[in-house]
Formats: sequence, C-alpha cells, structure tokens
Amino acid sequence: MGAWGVGTFEDDTALDWIEEEYSAAGVEAVRSALQDVIDLEPGDAIDYGLATAARAAAEIVALAFDAGGELGSDVSETAAEHAEQVAEYDDLPALALVALARITGEASELAELWDESDASAEWENAVADLTARLEGVK
Repeated sequence: MGAWGVGTFEDDTALDWIEEEYSAAGVEAVRSALQDVIDLEPGDAIDYGLATAARAAAEIVALAFDAGGELGSDVSETAAEHAEQVAEYDDLPALALVALARITGEASELAELWDESDASAEWENAVADLTARLEGVK
C-alpha cells in the first residue's frame, strides 16, 4: 500500500494529482477537481480519487489565498507554481468549501474509509482545519 495519512498530501493519489494535473494545468486543474465533485448529483457516490483530488485542490486554494497550512517542502514548491494564478479567481474559496462539504459526507468513499480507520478523528480535524482556513479567506 502506498502513502495514506491524514494530511492532504500524505496520500499518493493527492501527490500524483499535484505533480501531474496541477503542475501541468494550474488553475484549470484546481477548478476541474472541485467542480467534478460539486457537479455530482446529491447522494451520488464520490469515489476516492475524485475526493482526494478535490481535497488537494482545496488545499492549493487555501495556499493561494494566504490561508495555507503545513504542506511539506516537496509539495510547497509545486503548490507555489501556479498560486498567483489561482489567487486571481475569487470564486475558488467558495467552490472549495462546497467540495469539502461533499467529500466529508455520507456518499464519499474517502470519508467512509477514514470513518473505518483508527485515525478518523485526526482526519476529521485535518479537514476541519482546512475548512476553517478557507472560511477565513476574505
């Protein structure tokens, strides 16, 4: 099994997303990852990959709007590549909040996996921290 931790980028899927999608497409990748989750019908299953990409995109939005958390040096450099571009879109923090609400809900495979783990409280705290940071964006 690959990397899987409570931090946003302690996950191979999130690391792949930032290195492949975000690094290549910048703000388009961020918007797409958030919108892919938001556009699902209420109650539709949100698969692990979609949820993980949306969480990573939300973390990038927080960073771009000066509400970033601890990303780690490897990720910070890649995250900063398009941060100025991401910050030009004032609608992204609100989209990130909607996506986070969806990926923590009952239809989310990511949330379900964490609910079944011994670290569910830590994961919930990490997502709550990201949500609070995004809510603080003016």
